[in-house]
Formats: sequence, C-alpha cells, structure tokens
Amino acid sequence: MAISNYTLSRIANLLKQDVTNAKISKIVMISNQDYLFFLYSKSQEGLIISLDPINPLVLISSSYFPMISESKNFVASLKKYFEGGTIVNFEKLPNDKILIFTIKKMTQSYQIITNKLVINLIPRQTNALILDENNIIIDAQRKTSLDDPYPIYPNMHYSFSKNVDNPICENDTLEDIKKKTIKTVYNEFAYRIENGESVKDILNEIRNEEYFYVYKHDIVSLKLKSIPDSKAISYKDIPSLFIQKEEEKYKKNHYDVVYHVVSHKLKGLRKKMVNLEQDMKKAEEKKNYVEIGNLLYMCQDKYVKGMEEIEVEGIKIKLNPTLNLSENASYYFKQYQKSKTALEQIRIQQELTKEKIEYFEKQEVAMKYANPQDMEDIIQELKNDSYLPKEKISYKSNKKKKIVPKVYTPRTIYSKDGTKIQFGISSFQNDYLTFTLARKDDYFLHVKDHPGPHVIIFSNNPSKETILFASEIALFYASLSQGEIYLADKKDVKKIPGKLGKVTINKFETITLNSIRDSSKEIFATTK
Repeated sequence: MAISNYTLSRIANLLKQDVTNAKISKIVMISNQDYLFFLYSKSQEGLIISLDPINPLVLISSSYFPMISESKNFVASLKKYFEGGTIVNFEKLPNDKILIFTIKKMTQSYQIITNKLVINLIPRQTNALILDENNIIIDAQRKTSLDDPYPIYPNMHYSFSKNVDNPICENDTLEDIKKKTIKTVYNEFAYRIENGESVKDILNEIRNEEYFYVYKHDIVSLKLKSIPDSKAISYKDIPSLFIQKEEEKYKKNHYDVVYHVVSHKLKGLRKKMVNLEQDMKKAEEKKNYVEIGNLLYMCQDKYVKGMEEIEVEGIKIKLNPTLNLSENASYYFKQYQKSKTALEQIRIQQELTKEKIEYFEKQEVAMKYANPQDMEDIIQELKNDSYLPKEKISYKSNKKKKIVPKVYTPRTIYSKDGTKIQFGISSFQNDYLTFTLARKDDYFLHVKDHPGPHVIIFSNNPSKETILFASEIALFYASLSQGEIYLADKKDVKKIPGKLGKVTINKFETITLNSIRDSSKEIFATTK
C-alpha cells in the first residue's frame, strides 16, 4: 500500500493511542516479511508490522493469522529484547516514513532495560532495527555491507534521517507536488486543478478530512474525485486491507498452479472458439456448392475445355482447367458434402468448447472470492475432472481407512430483518447447499446466463428487502455490477446429471438490477 508521509502521520497519531503502555506478550512471524506482536492490554489484538517491500504498513488487528516457522535469527532477537516488555513511547519521524517504538523490559536478573524498535516503511528500503538507548544497532532484519554509505550492522551507531520535512504548500506547482507525494495523490491534484480547484482549497480539505480513501493498494487522505472506484474507510477499517492482501498473497503462494491451469485452459479454449468460428464461416460459404454443381450441368453448350471460369445465370463459377465439366461439377458436390459434415462437427465442437469455457469461467469467478477452504473444494473438482493430477493411492497397507464424509460449508449472511441467506463459492458448496441444506419452499437465486453462486433464502415468504439483498449477493459474487437474476422456489430447481453445481429451473421470475448498493458491498467485503 503506497502511503504518503502525511497519511502515515495520521495513521501513526491514531496508532499511538492503541500501543502506548501496551505490554507485549508474544512475538511471532506470520510471513517472511510480517511480524505479529500480541498485546496484553488489548483484548485479542496484536500489532502487525508488515515489511512488504512494495506495500509496507504497521497496524493493530484482532484477526487471527497462522504462524510460520520461527527459525530466523531476527525473530529470536525480537523475542529476546521485546517479549514481555511494555511500549512506553511511540513516535514517527516528522520528516520520514520511520516509526520508533521505545520498549522497557525487565530481564531475568530483574534489570530494567530500554531498547528501541525502529521500523523503516520506505518502499523497497523496508527494514526493522533493534537499537539500545544510545542508538547502537543490536540487530536488524536486513543488514548491509560495511562499505555501504549508510551501513546497518551490529555495534554500529544508527543515524536517523536529517531530511527536512517538505510538505505540499499553497504556492506549489504541479511539478513541485509531483516530487513531494505519491502518484495517486499527484494525479488527484492534477485532476482537481484542471477542473478549477486551487491548491489551497485542496490542502484545507486534506487537513479537515475524517476518512482515508483507498484505491488498489494506495491509502490517501484526500477524496479521489478522479477515481470513482475508490472508497472511503475509517482507521478501524485499515486492518481489513492488510487481511485482504495477506489472503491474496497466501492464495498466490499456495495455489499458483491452480490459477495457472485455469487461466491457461481458458486462454486455449477461447482461441479454439475463435478458430472454430472461422472454420464455420468457411464451411458456411460452401453450402451453396450443390447449386453450383447443378448449374454446371446446365451449361454444357457454353463450356470449352480448359476454361478457368464460366458464368451461368449471372453467377461466375471458377473451374479447374485440367478437369472436364462433369469432373468440376463433381468437385463442387464433394465440397458441399464435406462442408455439410464439417458444419455438424464444428457445431458439436463449439458446444463442447463453450461448455468447457463456462466450466473454467465458473472456477475463475469462484477463485476470486475463495478462502483456503473454498480453494481446496475447487482443487478437488479440478482433480475429479482430470484437470489436475490426483493423489496416488498406496496399496501397501491392507487396512481399510475409515472414510470421513466431506462437509461443505457455504457462506452465511443475514438480511436486515434477520433472515438467513447462504451462498456457495465452489460447485461442491452450491450442490450441497441447494440439494441438501435448502428446503423445498426456500427461495433459490442465480444470476442469468453467467457463472455465479447458488443463493438460498431460508424463508418461504421473504421481504422485498431480503430478496433485493440476496439478488445483490448473486450479482456481486458473479463479479457483475448489474444484470438479471433468476428467482425460484427451490422445489422447481433440478440437478443436471453429471454436471456438478449446474441446474435447470422449471419455473422462475426474473429480477433486473442496475447496480449494487454501497452498503451491501461493505457487508460483502467483510463476509468470509
């Protein structure tokens, strides 16, 4: 997440209230670049220090994060000097993206020691350092060579930046602003100035801004009028951005092969469909060859051996000069028969290819919103359909293993009036939800003509608001912003044999939505 110096200062001021006088109970790694400090004074909360070289951040979060192996020496140093300690002071250097935690700790010999944890959040220069009271380096996550202009090495004195803070001023030109802030903020200034706003007015708005604004991985303190897709968040919402980033990173690291298989298959199938359409066009052009063959038999009086072209009833017909008229006619008849057979085969191939494209598009949409458990369901489906290798079965043991039935867990969400709604991410979840959990009089929803979740309203008489909310779920988790949604009684929904998660609907209504409400999007963003 790219963050300007001003925005980081705002976050640091709010963070100071959360961490000052907090006691550190435990320190763990949650990734190769991220550390979690559990805090005694905060109920089930922890201080996360993310040293991602592109999107670094420090925040408080109450979410659970799986821990990884703690074999790295730097984690041992963090534990030694800070575990069991109390954060007595926290500050941000006003002129740089550097945070300083001052932490007191009582040693096993009852000696009080004070050390500093320095966090460098400058992108591509991220680092964490442990300093003593005299700013002597004890340890660092990333050490540098002694030949470096600013060496970071144990027992050396650490010099804090002496840069002068250079904030945006009222008299700055766009070129000045470009040098002082991140690209997203600069682009917003350029957009607003072009539309008649002054730098002074924009700065006043920033100083009085209550919210933060997010676009992709950027967090800024200025409403982004130039980017309609940006959204306003509070300080308490920032952890959800980190969680989303961690989930994306986890999915990429653990399921990269699956993403590759799905995208590769889709690319190949779409190319095949284009080729089939071209073949279809060529075959269609030969559908009139039987008429051409018949016309040739009608113009024997005009034919002269060796002709390359003949005109019959205003139609110019190409001829092979080495063949006689009858042989040319026979050639056109044969080409017609071939095209007729080809058209039948092409249509079959188009249907099969379309079906496979829909299959992988369904997986692509599902993976966008999948958590690790959902991903395992998707992987199992791909294995069952032979798109991923299945595990080898060992026959060494004669003992029969007890088969534990797989339990699929659809997502659960409640409408404003408390009505329960569930929806599936994977095909297994959709099938289990619709044909095991749902009752015959419950309501079934699915987006029209597009891969998406099965949505079940657990009510035989839901309110209009609940139906609208469920329709928004169907659209949102199909990666659509507008469209038509089928609404039916579950009893009118039937399985398609051999097509996991695919159904036919005997009787339905159609709901048309032109947008999804922002309030609903906010709920979906926190639904796991």
